[in-house]
Order: sequence, then structure tokens, then C-alpha cells
Amino acid sequence: MAKTSGEISVELQAKFEFYLLALTFSVLGLSIQTAEFGNYLSADAFELAGWLALFVSGVIGILRGEQIPVAYTIQWKITGIRQQRSGIAKDVRRGVQTPVSFVEGGKETVHIGAQAVEKFDTTIATLEQQFAAAEKKIIRRYYALRRSFMVGIGCLLIARGLPPTVLLAERIASWWSTLLSS
Repeated sequence: MAKTSGEISVELQAKFEFYLLALTFSVLGLSIQTAEFGNYLSADAFELAGWLALFVSGVIGILRGEQIPVAYTIQWKITGIRQQRSGIAKDVRRGVQTPVSFVEGGKETVHIGAQAVEKFDTTIATLEQQFAAAEKKIIRRYYALRRSFMVGIGCLLIARGLPPTVLLAERIASWWSTLLSS
């Protein structure tokens, strides 16, 4: 059976998130393995800041990945409850009073007909609030992950680029002063 656009989108998003998480930890590991300290204090500081930012990005990515299944589970519950509600609402319209059992806090209660539909509506509203909170947390974590990843990469670029840039500037200044003195 062919996948829907939504299924493809979710699959691609999950692959991208795993790629970004793997990339974050790979860059962090490689930068730690290839670090050279001692030449420039500022480069050393940027190197360490880059490591910290990449580590924070990776941890945020893990925490975000932990929250995504929670959001999907809530969405799955909402869909199931809406289907149940629809069936009970049809029964109510036909005049059939169907009893429905609800369990809250370990206590079972039975609601009949329109009362059950209202209970379903309340449950759906509660789950939608939980989903909105989970979704907001996921989005905030994504932006924090992305920012800290970019800061980490930027710090590493500065740390690794500073020594050759200073050396090049010194050579140009030396060449320029030699050129002007002759």
C-alpha cells in the first residue's frame, strides 16, 4: 500500500532528526579528538565553548526525541476517543442510551448516552491541551537544539580558523612592512 504524503513527511522528519543528532555528536567527538590547545587563549576558549554548545545541542535532541512519542500517543488517544464519541453520538440521535465505562484515578464510572458524549468531549479537550503542551515543548526544544548546534559549529570555526588567520595576518604585515621599507 502506498504511503500518504503525511506518512512520508513524518518519516523524513524522523530521519532528519536522527541525522542531526548523529551529526551533532559526531562533530563533537571529532572536534575533541583533533583539538590542539595552547597557541591562543581565545581559540582555546572558543573550542571549549563549541564543545559545550554541541553537547547541549545533543542532550536537547535526546530530550526532544523522548517527547515526540508522547505527542503521538496523545494524538492516537484523541483519534480513538473521537471515534468512540462519534458512535455514541449516533446512538443518542437514534434514541439508544448506550452505557460507557470511564476509568479516572483508578475509579470506574459509567455514563449513559448524552452524558457519555459530554464526558468524551471533556476528555478530548483535556488530551488536546496535553498535546498542545507537548507540541510546544517539542518545538521549543527544536529551536534550542538548532541554535546551540549553530553556536557550537560557529565557535569551532572560530577556534580552528583563528590561528591560521593570525599567522596569515602576521605574514601579510611582515611582507607589507618589507615592501614599504625598500
